[in-house]
Amino acid sequence: MNVIQTYNLTKKYGETKAVDGVSLQVRHREIYGFLGLNGAGKTTLIRLLLGLIKPDEGTCELFGKKPKQATDIWNDVGYLIETPHSYPDLSVHENLELICKLRGLSGRVLIDEIIDKLKLTGYKNKKAKDLSLGNKQRLGLAKALIHKPKLLILDEPINGLDPAGIFEVRELLKDLVENHNTTIFLSSHILSEISKLTTRIGIIHEGALIKEIKSEELNDQISKKLTIKTNDTEKATQVLKDNGFDPVANDGKIELKGQDAIRRPDSIATMLVQNHVPPKHLMVEEEDLEHYFLRVIKEERQ
Repeated sequence: MNVIQTYNLTKKYGETKAVDGVSLQVRHREIYGFLGLNGAGKTTLIRLLLGLIKPDEGTCELFGKKPKQATDIWNDVGYLIETPHSYPDLSVHENLELICKLRGLSGRVLIDEIIDKLKLTGYKNKKAKDLSLGNKQRLGLAKALIHKPKLLILDEPINGLDPAGIFEVRELLKDLVENHNTTIFLSSHILSEISKLTTRIGIIHEGALIKEIKSEELNDQISKKLTIKTNDTEKATQVLKDNGFDPVANDGKIELKGQDAIRRPDSIATMLVQNHVPPKHLMVEEEDLEHYFLRVIKEERQ
């Protein structure tokens, strides 16, 4: 079953299409990563999913129902959009008590449980306005998670978190999927974090969904090269050419992009040693994930 389904979803502001004909499906117990640069249309699409704004064209459904036509689905949905909002003069515990009352939940056990999970125990009596940015984000996540939703929609959930906090949130989200049958739609501009967590990744740019990829396929699409340095760049380059490679020499460094070189750097090293130009540096370098993201956008523009 598709927990989220959109077809040709479009939202315009004047002549600008903030969301441009997006069709996507998110399956049960999937963690779907929704990637885009700031201003790409991520938050607008989330607002459309939640029924906070109306589309100009197309449709969207959660659990097979249109958001505005099915109030019963909201007990199954948790969300965090952009900056988390809380009652500033209420404590962490009081904010969560209020959320429980609004949702008709019996609160104390749930509150203590979620405070513990999100490492807020030391701050439970602190006013929300006095929290750090990272702990405000944790409180926002606690409010989204406290009713144990079947669908969790998160917009930039790791903003303001330190590396330990990012790891904790990542493990918490994995646990929700594996042990509580939760489906997660996760929006971010940070590919490196999304790639560690998601099952599929959709890339949005200028409102349009330009690419979808399974997370396990990502490694095959990241460009790799073998970089070599020797004491005689010119001779080493010629040796590589004589042996069927296509080296590019630049600023004292030789680059090889062919799969034969990337998969067998030890053979390259042996060849250079045998030809009296031993490498003093030899390493397979991978394109970092942020550069991959920008390259995909550039390719789709052409």
